Amino acid sequence: MAAFALPANAAVDRAPSPRGADDTHALQAVVDQLLPGAVLDGGGQEYVVTRLLLKSDMTLQNFRFRAKGTATPLDSVLTIDGNALTARDIVIRNVHIDGNRAAQTNLLSEEDGGRDGIRIVGKAERLLLADCSAVNCATDGLKIFSHRSLSRNDADLNFRNIYVANCRFLSNRRHGASGDSLENVHFFDCEFSGNGVDLPNARSEGSRGALDNRVIYGAGIDIEGYGAGSGVNGLYFTQCKAYRNARFAFQFWEPTAASAAGFLPRRNIVFEYCSIDGGLSPRHGHQALELSQPAGIRSARPTYTDVSVIGLDCLGTVILNCVHNVTFAGGRIRSPYSGFWGVAERCRNVAILGVETEGKTFATKS
Repeated sequence: MAAFALPANAAVDRAPSPRGADDTHALQAVVDQLLPGAVLDGGGQEYVVTRLLLKSDMTLQNFRFRAKGTATPLDSVLTIDGNALTARDIVIRNVHIDGNRAAQTNLLSEEDGGRDGIRIVGKAERLLLADCSAVNCATDGLKIFSHRSLSRNDADLNFRNIYVANCRFLSNRRHGASGDSLENVHFFDCEFSGNGVDLPNARSEGSRGALDNRVIYGAGIDIEGYGAGSGVNGLYFTQCKAYRNARFAFQFWEPTAASAAGFLPRRNIVFEYCSIDGGLSPRHGHQALELSQPAGIRSARPTYTDVSVIGLDCLGTVILNCVHNVTFAGGRIRSPYSGFWGVAERCRNVAILGVETEGKTFATKS
């Protein structure tokens, strides 16, 4: 499938079952029979599913999916499973998912219930998501997760050459999108807003925002490490938005010490012309952008390096810990705090060029 071009063969579709019925079994049978390079076209109709498993070298397009209420962990609406064999060459285009989070239960189980909109797990390469949405999911809108496939060496990352364009991940119970072990992953013109908060008149487990120590914590984007092998080498956000999430717009969190075997700094991270805020929770510092790790493992070694923040429009604060070679160029940062717009600890080579900060400073600590 060169350059994500659609194959020339005919699309495949089927009529949905009566509203409320489960279409998973019938749709899965169609997917399983697709020839390499085939297109499955939903004709814009809505289907109710639990977990639909995609396979390599296929295109899924023009679908609306609604998640059936379930108590089964890992019942993500669309799953790309690369644990046994690397998943590759998959296109998801014009697919819109309603995660039906109010109907989901048993969410304290594996992966916070694993009721994601799109779950990409194990190893995958050459994926395209375009003109899609995953909203109202009981875990994340999009999850990219190494699961059982970590290499334990940051020179060997699991998810490569993934492109997400013009997609919306909104009002999910936990994060808009999350990921680890990423190499050359691009988000263009995507929005990650309203995640991690309660739905209006929240009563069910799924309708309430995910909690950590009894505090809502969902982010627009959560990039979190699980040890060496879950690093980053090339992650790009261009013209993306993240507003009104429970906490962070973009959070990077790495609990592995930079001295650990196989660890390499999370590197080549770029934010270009993004618009973000510091979230809704009154119980944190309104961090809109944070690259950090637990205080006990911070050292002179970089955890993150080669970071560019260009033309950022930010209503919130910036927190950097153990970040080397970072440049802020242009844009506007409006901090809710008097005197400072961001805080850096054990950072080196921080350049701030032409950023409008209302006269506030970037506080640094060695």
